[in-house]
Amino acid sequence: MGISRLGHRSRDPGGVPRHWETSQSVAGDLHRRMHSALDRTRATLADARRCGVPTEHFESLCDELESAARIMDEQLLAASRLPLRIRHRTLLDLRYRIVDLERTGERIGRTALDAAAPVAGGFEDTLRRINERLDRHVEARHELGELGP
Repeated sequence: MGISRLGHRSRDPGGVPRHWETSQSVAGDLHRRMHSALDRTRATLADARRCGVPTEHFESLCDELESAARIMDEQLLAASRLPLRIRHRTLLDLRYRIVDLERTGERIGRTALDAAAPVAGGFEDTLRRINERLDRHVEARHELGELGP
């Protein structure tokens, strides 16, 4: 993917009409929305990489997500050619799938950034031990209450 003169990555439309990049059609809007989500995911991975996170695994997940987006583009293209009544219902169904794709992209990016956060070793174990001791204390007081005065 090259860089356009606006600074955004130019996309290979992958068989979708070029006018979808600016079209007011539902299919064009969904196409742009989906690819914007992919761009955001890639940008988040770049942030994680700058923080020292090895992102190869996350990049491969993003590549798979991009493959799913190409499949979705094919479905958007097919839906855009349907008669109006069927097109509307089909595009609505595809919108829900694109929301799932967006969520998955956000999750990939969030997980990569979480890997950059420092993890205090033993913190969870210490809290678990404290809570277990408190649980035993509560249980003991409960048993004493059952025994009576």
